[in-house]
Amino acid sequence: MKIAFHFDADHERFDRYDGLPVIKEIFRQLLLQDTANLHLKVFTGDIVAMDYLRDKKNREEIWRGFFIPPRPVWQSLRPDFMDFLYNKKVFVAAFEGMGFRLRDRLHEALLNDETYLGAQQIHEANPIHWVLYGASLIPAYRITGRDLRLFYSIGSDDERDQALAVNFRDDLPFSSITFEEMAISHTILDSYSSYEHASRVADLSTMLYDHLNLVADQVMLRLNDLAPDLYDNMHATLIEFEDIENPGGPARAARACRNMIGVLAGRLSPGGGRTAAAPDYPERIRKYISDRAEGTERDVLFAQLQDIEARIVKLENAHRDMRDADFPMEGGRLLLGLIIFTCDIILLGF
Repeated sequence: MKIAFHFDADHERFDRYDGLPVIKEIFRQLLLQDTANLHLKVFTGDIVAMDYLRDKKNREEIWRGFFIPPRPVWQSLRPDFMDFLYNKKVFVAAFEGMGFRLRDRLHEALLNDETYLGAQQIHEANPIHWVLYGASLIPAYRITGRDLRLFYSIGSDDERDQALAVNFRDDLPFSSITFEEMAISHTILDSYSSYEHASRVADLSTMLYDHLNLVADQVMLRLNDLAPDLYDNMHATLIEFEDIENPGGPARAARACRNMIGVLAGRLSPGGGRTAAAPDYPERIRKYISDRAEGTERDVLFAQLQDIEARIVKLENAHRDMRDADFPMEGGRLLLGLIIFTCDIILLGF
């Protein structure tokens, strides 16, 4: 998800600083959150639409683009936002890769800032969003965990803003502040810097969310109706993954997955309801699959189970084999495989 946070750039707080006070405040709030899963690309810039909006037709087009978009988006803008857009300069900090929980926390934290005008999700298949955000904002930073990188143009080492890096180091508790070359992306040499490409990317993101949400919704619906014990167990499993970055977290997450599969195996057994012991559950599930599936479907389910077991073992051995691993990504892939497998098993008809 790409979220734009808007600020009154004409406010005296912005005097000569080109949005830096706001950026620092946002970064401070981000660093107060759980940064384990943080990977954000940050775009900044001003929306200066006064000249364009002098024409009544253009004003109406902009209004529709914001408030009646071709595809619904999350939005929480101040009631007087359009007055600022029509008459002033609006500074924007847009974050690509932001989840809804972090979005909500950051929005709530910024509500006390007198320059804050609200936020909304960017969907660049909306031509107004492309003009005001995609074509106007420039990539400025990347945040991974508690590390900050400042972008600079390809072949322009002298464009590294060392003074800005020092400014950030003095005021913000990042673990490291370095520089990252942007290659040719977002330059005139970037053949993908167009509305058509941005629209395809936005539509692809939406379609992926739709398909993944459909799988999740089907799992929740069927578990709640047919096996509420599995529903509760899946919730407990997901809770363990919230703590995966901390010592012992990967091992606890792996045990939670084993337990969940054990509950699933027990539910599939004659009589149901009894959790299968860890050494016993793979054979129980394989027998259940063999009794109800054949051919390619059976082979796919066997392969899914084997992959899940291998990923669980990988997390269990994390302290030896994965010192430099991205635990949230490893855990996310395991969870995704486990949810899809659970959905496929449910569809076999217990």
